[in-house]
Amino acid sequence: MSDGRSRQHPTERSTSAPGDEREPREPLSRERIVEAALTIIDDEGVDALSMRRIATTLGVQAMSLYNHVDSKADVLDGVTEFITHDMQLSRRSGGGWEDGIRSVAHAFRQASLRHPRACELVLTRQLSSPSALPTINCSLAVLLDHGFDEADAVHALRLLIAFQVGSLLREFHSPSVKGEDESAVRERTEQLANSGFPAVAKLAPKLAVIDHDAEFTFGVELLIGALRPYAPKED
Repeated sequence: MSDGRSRQHPTERSTSAPGDEREPREPLSRERIVEAALTIIDDEGVDALSMRRIATTLGVQAMSLYNHVDSKADVLDGVTEFITHDMQLSRRSGGGWEDGIRSVAHAFRQASLRHPRACELVLTRQLSSPSALPTINCSLAVLLDHGFDEADAVHALRLLIAFQVGSLLREFHSPSVKGEDESAVRERTEQLANSGFPAVAKLAPKLAVIDHDAEFTFGVELLIGALRPYAPKED
């Protein structure tokens, strides 16, 4: 992610005295700044991020950061680039369009879950940035390579994005309650059964279980089924 800016700020120059055997500090760079920002976001959330906090983490003066990045927004763009790069897939995948959609969807989710707090920022604030285009291109290529109509491919892309973003944001804010966690399921079932809403109470044992893996897979398969009528007919 080098931007070609390599000017050295006075605060970065070595101040070691003759005979000082301390190892020289690693040069400051855009990559190090973005990595530090991502670590802060992963650990504490976006609200904890500031240029001063990044500088403290790296052991430099805040002003020295501006030799490598333009602003906090530029740092966030760098975080977005890192996350979306992790989502990129090969343009072509084995199998048909259904396997391609499955691969893209599950890779998108897995990359998101590696950095949930940072990825929430990407999904809600940076989704339309140029750094997201490689992932969008991959999804469109899967459909176009298998003969989908261009307009249908765009509609399908946006449908898939809406499902993925919505399901991931829900997952970030709603912890799983697996069936094997009997105590948590029992407690949640009791709460729902006593909610006073008949439909909720009736389905309380099923609503009490939150399996994000299963629900994401169910949603992807449902969307694939909905797209089949629009797929080119095989001869």
